[in-house]
Amino acid sequence: MSASKILKIALSILGGLILLGVLFLWVWDFSRYKPDVEAAVSEATGREFRIDGAFDVDILPSPAILIERATLSNADWSDEPAMIDVGRAYVRVGLWSLVFRPIVIRELELSDVDALFQTNSDGDVNWDFGGTPEEADETAEDDGNGEFPIDLQSADIRNVRVSYRQPESDDIDFVLDSVIVSTDDADRSLLEAKGRLTDTPVELSGSIDGIQTDFEAAYGDVRLTSRTEQSDGTVNFALSLGSLAEVGKLIEMENLPVEDLSLEGNMALRGDTLVLSNVVASLTGFRVTIDGQLDGAASTVQLAVAAEGDNLGLFEPGLPELPFSATADISLADENVDVNPFEVSFGDSEMTGQFQVTGGDTPELKLSAESNLIDLRPFSSDEDSESQAAADDGSADDSSSQYVFKDEPLPIDSLTNLSADVEVSIARLLFATSELNDISVIASAKDGVLDVRNRFEGVHGGHYENHVQVKAAGDQANLQIEATADGLRLGAFSGSDISADLIPATSIDLGITASGSTARALASSADGKLLLTQGPGRVKNDLIEKFSGDIIAQLFSALNPLAKEEEFTNWECSVFAIDFESGLGELTGFLLQSEKLMVVGGGKVDLNTEKLDIEFNTKPRAGVGVSADMFITPFVKLSGTLANPRVGLNEKGVLLSGGAAVLTGGLSFLYKGLMDRATAEGGRCEQALESVGRSSEPSGD
Repeated sequence: MSASKILKIALSILGGLILLGVLFLWVWDFSRYKPDVEAAVSEATGREFRIDGAFDVDILPSPAILIERATLSNADWSDEPAMIDVGRAYVRVGLWSLVFRPIVIRELELSDVDALFQTNSDGDVNWDFGGTPEEADETAEDDGNGEFPIDLQSADIRNVRVSYRQPESDDIDFVLDSVIVSTDDADRSLLEAKGRLTDTPVELSGSIDGIQTDFEAAYGDVRLTSRTEQSDGTVNFALSLGSLAEVGKLIEMENLPVEDLSLEGNMALRGDTLVLSNVVASLTGFRVTIDGQLDGAASTVQLAVAAEGDNLGLFEPGLPELPFSATADISLADENVDVNPFEVSFGDSEMTGQFQVTGGDTPELKLSAESNLIDLRPFSSDEDSESQAAADDGSADDSSSQYVFKDEPLPIDSLTNLSADVEVSIARLLFATSELNDISVIASAKDGVLDVRNRFEGVHGGHYENHVQVKAAGDQANLQIEATADGLRLGAFSGSDISADLIPATSIDLGITASGSTARALASSADGKLLLTQGPGRVKNDLIEKFSGDIIAQLFSALNPLAKEEEFTNWECSVFAIDFESGLGELTGFLLQSEKLMVVGGGKVDLNTEKLDIEFNTKPRAGVGVSADMFITPFVKLSGTLANPRVGLNEKGVLLSGGAAVLTGGLSFLYKGLMDRATAEGGRCEQALESVGRSSEPSGD
């Protein structure tokens, strides 16, 4: 027999075998293998798997499988018998797609599905079937070609409920009422889906082709639109989320703008690096631009961020409508953050600098910043001051606020584990009625020691500086405060339009030490003194009420009844001296002397109990045309506590109890009827200053 004849016979036999195989696969009843499938799934999951309805498998012409009324049992510890119930599942795939990816799903039907994902009090989850993480990683391994592994051409999914349950929490239910996937004449996949998440309607629609994807989604009143285009490894995207006010309702944030937020830009994956190019987030009046890259292999991020807007009030109602901008170069690597440089501006204000955080067991923080001008005047208004005074008044009536200095432990551990270096300088800092110049703040934290130094100069002369140091000692903190001011003219209570020589010059000497593990313990152990003196000058009476707390305004009004009738008070001197020993503060000197009246006082402030016991007496000066009869209540007492102070008035001529000459720096002429001499004698500024250890009034030089 010739070779050609043998070849023909062999091919005929092979063709016959193939034909028989095709016929077998076409007509064979695979439903008889239902028990084998149930057993295989049960063994793989460790749970009972049952198919109580139809089970059909077709191989040709297209592989397909139909399962009805299938159940996978739950974990042994669960009270619910089933983890997954499926009413009907049908899938048909393209034959050759089983060999050449992607897998083409020509039809998918899924209906009447209940799935319960559950966590118990021990942290066990019912979707843990005992597989090892290594097995899961191998199963999910990608072939690296970047192609999506499934091409879904048609789907009809209805009545699918997925629930998540955990102890002591309400179930989270997601219901898919319907999902329809189809393919149009342009070979685009079309999607329409409707459902509910915790009773809130969810909708999704869109189209997908090989290059472009368009989606619209809604969750309640929040809507999201998305468009992406892919070309040469680069994805161009454009998103819109609106409105932000509706988003705020979902996450319980108030005062978000009603406008939509849009996001667009380009991103590309180059190996392990995600490159962002001209990514822009914008809102009406606000815009942020981001360029940079995220290196997954090196765990680093490099970003250049720029933000600008025309209205600060966009972020918080009540803020002024000022233009603002911010730029920063940001580097992130492991636990380290480096912002160098950054620049922030709003209105005419600006600040530049650099910021670094190095992580680890002892985080290190470095900040260096400088500014030529910070103008806070647009943030100040009469309404703000009145609102603050009302807030202060309300807090004073809060019976739950028993103490100003709380009994909560100080963050000693945070101080011990912190390393920081901060340097900030501001050439000009503008307030509503005053200005500070050449401000310098230098702070450091290392080895449990926090050291802060601050200094500034008044625009009309004088300077101020302080030094605060906190040392951690076990669970205790040792506090030391020193502050001095010499001839400082701020004008905060004199007004912005007053001549510099009419602003009182202020001098301050403050030295306090304390130790303790809580703020109350620090206050109760305070030792030291405060001496504040002012020279002659003019004070605008209504500014004291506007820019001080309610209780101070009440006290000032009681001590100076002329303030309601006159715009200014021309003070000749002011003296306030208090010494602290173990938290008990005694006024060693108090004198307010104007051209028309004199106010003296004395008493105690006990930081152990936070009780106030201070008395004041007001008398008219001689020869100024002011009658003593004008002072219906010359004797005033400040009592209560720091958290809830009270101003009390006694009838004319009745000296409040507890007064003593020593409490007013030796001004014994104020007591037991001798106060009448004040109307016939000259001023007492020199005597008061000498009694507290100051030889002359603040010069203001």
